[in-house]
Amino acid sequence: MLVVCVDGRSERRVPQHPEIPHEERSHGLNVKVKRKQCKQQLLFILILISLPSNGNSLFFGSSSSESKEVENELIPLTFGALFPMESSAGGWAGGPACLPAVEMALEDVNKRQDILPGYRLQMNTSDSKCQTGLSIQQMYQFIYNDPKKLMMMTGCSTVTTVISEIAPEWKLVVLAYGASSPALSNRERFPTLFRTHPSATIQNPTRMRLFEKWKWKKVTILSSVEEVFVSTAKDLEKSCSDKGIRVQRQSFFGDPADAVKTLKRQDARIIVGLFYEADARRVLCQAYKQGVYGRKYVWFFIGWYSNTWHIPPFEEHLNCTSDQMEIAAQYHFTTESLMLSLDSTPGVSGYTGNQFKNRLIERVDSDRSPGEMGGFPEAPLAYDAVWALALALRCTIRALPQNVKIEDFTYKNEAVAGQIFDCMKNTSFQGVSGRVMFSDQGDRIVQTQIEQMQDGKYQLVGYYDMTTKNLTWMGKEKWFGKGPPPDSTIVRQQILTVSIKIYYVVCFFSILGLFMTIGLFIFNRKYGYRSVISQSQPQCNNALLFGSAMCCFALFLMGLPADGLTLPKTIFGAFCHIRISLLMIGFTFAYGSMFAKVWIVHRLGATESQQLANRHKDELKPLLSSYATKEEASPWDSIRTLITGLAGNRAVMGNALRKVSSAAYGNLQAKRSTSNSSMADFLNQPISAIKFYLVIATFLLLDLLIIFFWIIVDPLQRKEQKYPRQEPPPGSKEEDTMIEPVLELCQSSNQEVWIGVVLGYKCILLVFGLFLAYESRKLKLRYINDARFVGLAIYNVAILSLVTGPVVTLLIRTQADANFAFISVTVLLCCYISLGLIFVPKISHIHRFPPTADETEPKMSNGTQRLSTSDKSKYDLVVKDNESLQQKINNTEERIRQCRRRLDLLTNGGEAPSSSADTRGGLSVSEEHTFSSPTTLTTTALIELQPSTISNNNHDTQSTHHTGHFINDEMDNSDSSSDEIFL
Repeated sequence: MLVVCVDGRSERRVPQHPEIPHEERSHGLNVKVKRKQCKQQLLFILILISLPSNGNSLFFGSSSSESKEVENELIPLTFGALFPMESSAGGWAGGPACLPAVEMALEDVNKRQDILPGYRLQMNTSDSKCQTGLSIQQMYQFIYNDPKKLMMMTGCSTVTTVISEIAPEWKLVVLAYGASSPALSNRERFPTLFRTHPSATIQNPTRMRLFEKWKWKKVTILSSVEEVFVSTAKDLEKSCSDKGIRVQRQSFFGDPADAVKTLKRQDARIIVGLFYEADARRVLCQAYKQGVYGRKYVWFFIGWYSNTWHIPPFEEHLNCTSDQMEIAAQYHFTTESLMLSLDSTPGVSGYTGNQFKNRLIERVDSDRSPGEMGGFPEAPLAYDAVWALALALRCTIRALPQNVKIEDFTYKNEAVAGQIFDCMKNTSFQGVSGRVMFSDQGDRIVQTQIEQMQDGKYQLVGYYDMTTKNLTWMGKEKWFGKGPPPDSTIVRQQILTVSIKIYYVVCFFSILGLFMTIGLFIFNRKYGYRSVISQSQPQCNNALLFGSAMCCFALFLMGLPADGLTLPKTIFGAFCHIRISLLMIGFTFAYGSMFAKVWIVHRLGATESQQLANRHKDELKPLLSSYATKEEASPWDSIRTLITGLAGNRAVMGNALRKVSSAAYGNLQAKRSTSNSSMADFLNQPISAIKFYLVIATFLLLDLLIIFFWIIVDPLQRKEQKYPRQEPPPGSKEEDTMIEPVLELCQSSNQEVWIGVVLGYKCILLVFGLFLAYESRKLKLRYINDARFVGLAIYNVAILSLVTGPVVTLLIRTQADANFAFISVTVLLCCYISLGLIFVPKISHIHRFPPTADETEPKMSNGTQRLSTSDKSKYDLVVKDNESLQQKINNTEERIRQCRRRLDLLTNGGEAPSSSADTRGGLSVSEEHTFSSPTTLTTTALIELQPSTISNNNHDTQSTHHTGHFINDEMDNSDSSSDEIFL
């Protein structure tokens, strides 16, 4: 009767022999009954052919538990056991300690007659060397050689995997004492497997508890490619993901050098190693070479390595010394199932854990220390495996019907095999390794112990009970520094803010600008009665002051966040809109007020030019039409008539000539004086403030519409722009820290579109303002007396804004200090220069010239400014002069009409009465073609004949000329254009 013992420690899988089909091993349970026997025979034949017959080397002992004193009447119950006495592939060689432990258990069981009364437990063993192909051959040797085996016992995980897959073909239960692969927990794939060794995944909850204890949120898993470790890594990764811990995985096959380099490149700090002992030494050597050890790093290794596993054996030829390996292994942690009971109460075997340990040390009697012996930590598991087997067989014997004997077991007897399986599943006892019981998957449930290597020796630091989730911590851990290292390089985000020094300087000048605007507003109100203020549109100046104050206040917000002055993330988006809106509206009030002035000046100047052109056209029209249409007689017609008429009274002719000449020149001079007087009256009329308000309100409405739709359609939000990490400044006490600069930006989805709309709209206003200021540079209106300074202020604002806008928006948007400084300097210069150009001349004038008696009139109720007394007197004088000139013009035109009538009488009297042709103005149509116009010499001579008349006419002309000069002199510093108009 056979029981096979599988080496439960997870081992490196070696290539399987091609003669053994993988499908026959992995799917044996699903093969039809009729083909089972044929398959078994075929596998056995193929193995015998492919492997050399070496039966003597397969069996190194028939039964270490047999005693010469055993009575012949006891019925033997046999199980097969595979022990990895050595591991040529670098797997787990746990046989040297586990085999003596199993022999001790057999002796103890057979000594107790109450365990298997009437039966004697014995085993057949083989050295599997942790190789799958060899272990399959050995299993078939067990099966096809008597006695029959009731069960199989295995060690390493790779051997357990293949044995457990094919064992159900022969109705065999498999019990593993050293297999930890998580893949073995699959009951569908391994239906008859039980393990006294816990699954490797049972360590993952312990690791997770330690991660939580030390607040690590990033770990890295480094594993070899064996299934046992890949399965464990996947389970740990899933557990970490459920807890919000970020996991990085690296694997290797053979040389781990590249994998360790990758760990360093990825800045791995908390590293969980999952590999066999030989691979662990290679990994540790590479960790030393790459510097992945020490204060910044924490390694977690598997706990079933030997205590001196980090010391490289000579045959491995590692390029690291023992001292180097010990330095690299310092302060690493191991997690392993609690394999030796700490309870002082003896278990079912009659021994405590420490008693068993002492017995095993005496039995082995090796030159090596127990910690250096392969499988020594797992020896209690192998010992308890034999007791679990014995108790399951006793349960089976008692549960079988009386007519069925356990010794009658065959590889086709499902009744006995099923009973053995049920009894093993329900087995529960106190062993030397602790409480032995199995889950539904056949796994052992135990506590976990945590150890740390300190100065080359392992120190127990805690326990973790998976069932109660209780961590018992002893506080004996040690660190290179003051405590556990961080799970990665500490990345401290540093918000790129405006320098507090720059911010304070700008705030100082902004406050100064605010006080300046308040002072100028008070000045504007206090001296509003002065003509220099009242004639400069003080309402527009107040709008300029209000806009400048808003721009200065906006700078307080534009500089945030600054060093030590942060903003909550919840209000950052609203804050972005507030500061942009303040700057836009402030610019609209300040620039709009100046734009309104130059716009109205330009419009009035254009109207003036148009009216002047129309008047000149009206003056020339009668002269031109007299020759074209002959609708009205010209004074030259009379002159021509007088010159060509050789007969007549010379005195009468001279008198008529003098009157005609005086009328012509006087009429022209009167028309020019009337035109100048009318234009002067038009340009110096008071201008209502409503016109200026309408211009500003139009710009403000456009701003509000843009802001409204921007907020509704595509609001600004807080966006972070991260820059490459930097080392902390020299002398910083922050260890293992990198600084990540982060710039907070106000960003929307269509940021470029909105910036284009705002800048395009403002740039059009700036350019148009430049044009208007240039066009109206020579015009000066009485009631916009600061138009020239307003134009200079517009030049200043336009040039600075047109340069600043693109630079701030496109070039230095991501440079906090430069961006803020550039904006602040531009805004402050525009405000200071504009206010200085507009208000300093007024302040200087009021300071130099005291108010006169007539500069005390209050403002009218409708908002317009009343004329001062002196201005009104001048205005009244001009009106009287215009009335006098108009009267003279009327008198002169009447005299011209009289002269024409007298000329007609003279002409009719001197001509032959037979002339019947149609005449106009005393001349016939034929005469117009017969006689030519008088020459200049003749005309001059005729005029000089009457000096008195000409003198009178000159007096009238000089009067008109002096009147025009009087009006001109009374205007305040009129420019050349105005002078020409008034003259």
